[in-house]
Amino acid sequence: MGDSGGRLPGEVSPIARALGEDFSRLHPAVLRHCLEPEVHAAGVMETIHVNPLIRPLALLSYALFGAPVPGGGRNVKFTLHNRTDDAGRLHWVRRFSRNPSFPGDVTFESSMIWLGNHRVTETTRHGFGIESRVGVGDGGSLVYDIETYVVRSPVFGLIVRFPTWLSPFGGGRITETGQGDDCFAVDFQMAHPLLGPTVGYSGRCQMS
Repeated sequence: MGDSGGRLPGEVSPIARALGEDFSRLHPAVLRHCLEPEVHAAGVMETIHVNPLIRPLALLSYALFGAPVPGGGRNVKFTLHNRTDDAGRLHWVRRFSRNPSFPGDVTFESSMIWLGNHRVTETTRHGFGIESRVGVGDGGSLVYDIETYVVRSPVFGLIVRFPTWLSPFGGGRITETGQGDDCFAVDFQMAHPLLGPTVGYSGRCQMS
């Protein structure tokens, strides 16, 4: 990590900035995950599902943009590496490991920035991503509600937004729930108003 100019980690973290005064209400494990400048965690995703109707599109999306997961499985080993740089950009590297029920090793990389007004945007390859509103839920859980898809153009940093119903994946919610000092559960579910549940996974992570 470089010199952060004397700023506290919470002054750099996009999640802390988005939550503002609510940040301190997070469960201690979730707070640590968001606050520390670098975090390593490992665990198991007990279930990963992809709607069969959109599986070909999920494969294509993963090939083009590196997201979402391209197929379903059970009890999939998972690692997570988070790093917040000095400019306040949070970098995510999620890795899902092949097993007899899961089609292959999958790496999902993204970066997140604060937009103001309780919102963050998370983009993957080629500037494609989601814009979410973040809040604090029951038990100090961290909740992301996916509101809009975004495409960030490399020209002048122009951002194009379009509603979630225009995508076959639809909208969704991501929840991190603390379970002890160093452990948190992850639940990620997406659904389309016509297709129903589309993509999701859930499991637990232990921070080292």
